[in-house]
Amino acid sequence: MGKIVDISKWQPNADYKALATDCDLAILRVQDGSTTKDLVYQTHANGCDKYKIPFGVYAFTRFISVEDAKVEARDFYNRATAGGHKPKFFVADVEVATMKDMRAGTNAFIAELRKQGAKKIGIYVAHHLYDSFNLDYSKSDFVWIPRYAADGKSIIEPKYPCDLHQYTDKGTIAGINGGVDLNRLTGSKSLKWFTGEEKVTQVSKPVKTSSTTNKTTNNKVKNTIYTVKSGDTLSAIAHNNNSTVAKLQALNGIKNPNLIYAGQKIKLK
Repeated sequence: MGKIVDISKWQPNADYKALATDCDLAILRVQDGSTTKDLVYQTHANGCDKYKIPFGVYAFTRFISVEDAKVEARDFYNRATAGGHKPKFFVADVEVATMKDMRAGTNAFIAELRKQGAKKIGIYVAHHLYDSFNLDYSKSDFVWIPRYAADGKSIIEPKYPCDLHQYTDKGTIAGINGGVDLNRLTGSKSLKWFTGEEKVTQVSKPVKTSSTTNKTTNNKVKNTIYTVKSGDTLSAIAHNNNSTVAKLQALNGIKNPNLIYAGQKIKLK
């Protein structure tokens, strides 16, 4: 299995042909707030496209208000897709307290990304800020957390649930000189989920029934139980069933909306 690397302007010179031999997924920085574009993004994106390296994108957030968060999200989406690029996912990198209510700002950022057309959205949050920022992780489709060992080699497990763990900033990968950030999968989502090869399963359509209970006028009933498939997220299940993550959590006693598993039965009503 290849590596999952995140890169930015700090890795300006990459041999993408060599990188493709050692990299299963790249995550590219697009901007540092609205005012600072990552000037190497287009180069990285072009190289990944040329050598068929799947990539997602991230933006370091600097918003100071809900409205500012919306502007940043639009800039992020537009810059990430400029030139015809089609990132597999988008990430809000939340590491600095730039407004009093970081939860509200992050929610607005994610909502605007979805409005722009982003299908998969993650939150990257500093390990030591996971609790204090009080973010609504259910608004995202995955969580990405950094936690490093001092030697740059050992693995220190995050204390919090996440789908991606950035475990070192001293990693090595073909095609890039010097240390790089490397990541590993830690949740229920597969590499194919991140690369877009594994689609989010749509909830099945209502089925006909001969029972007299819960019938509608057209003799069809809506499913009240959904079986989680690999790659599903609670937010996607809620969206496809005209519900909310909070309602599904309450109905099913789910404490962490980011921790559901294939085969799990989810009550929809």
